[in-house]
Amino acid sequence: MAIKIFCDAGSNLYPAILKEKNLDIHVMSMNVILNGKTYCCYDDDIDVPAFSKTYYAALDPAKKNVHTSLVSPGQFQEAFQKEVDEGNQVICFTMAKGISGTYQSACIAADMVNGQADKEVVHVINSATAGFGEGMQAIYAYENVKKGKSFEEVIKEAEDLVFKVRSEFTVDDILYLSSTGRVSPLVAKIANLLRIKVMLKGNNESTIELTKKVHGRKIAIKSLINTCLEKIVDKNQTVYITHCDCEEDALSVKNGLMEGGINHIEIYPYDLITGSHVGPGCVALFYIGENRD
Repeated sequence: MAIKIFCDAGSNLYPAILKEKNLDIHVMSMNVILNGKTYCCYDDDIDVPAFSKTYYAALDPAKKNVHTSLVSPGQFQEAFQKEVDEGNQVICFTMAKGISGTYQSACIAADMVNGQADKEVVHVINSATAGFGEGMQAIYAYENVKKGKSFEEVIKEAEDLVFKVRSEFTVDDILYLSSTGRVSPLVAKIANLLRIKVMLKGNNESTIELTKKVHGRKIAIKSLINTCLEKIVDKNQTVYITHCDCEEDALSVKNGLMEGGINHIEIYPYDLITGSHVGPGCVALFYIGENRD
């Protein structure tokens, strides 16, 4: 019997990262529909860094020309059942239940599989975040599995970690958030006219919270750096930076963090699923703090 770690495509763990880190994590793929064409996220055939440039350049918040799909309960059930039939147990992480229905889909599937097994063989965890915030949680759980910890131990440590994972980001154009209902269109237009940049985070309610408004991109980048340096609990941990086709800004954040004594930093393109809602120019930071306050 083995413990298998699952997550969804909103975790930022696309195939190249799984291979690079030698992670045996099952990522449930999701589709994005851009200008009527469907792309299967994290297909091995997609070069994510290269495709990101085309993808983000094509996004248009006014036209709302991109749509994302959920993983259905049936897809989860099939994948879970396959592992259980082989004698394995499953721990599945999903995007925050406040921003995606994927958590509910996974829970429905888990209930069906557990009911058939007459015991818990599949456990679903609401990561209460997205992007590498979810991916980090899956990685930590996988590392605990490799250490030989039990199903119950891995679950407990994973659930204890959820609200210590901090997800903070800024966007270049707030209209993308308004097009998905995160911010009112009027507020978005005024913010853009006044060159106001918003600072956001994943909160304890599994939703996105606006934490601060600043004037200008440079101040927004500096704010990301300062918040991380203030809130991080261990500067020896790995900090993840993701970006929506704005690598120079991501490098600026990395340099600022290194000046503050953080040396283990990895930069990746932002996952395409949640990236479509924040738009080109988004820079995000993911790390462990004491809490999300």
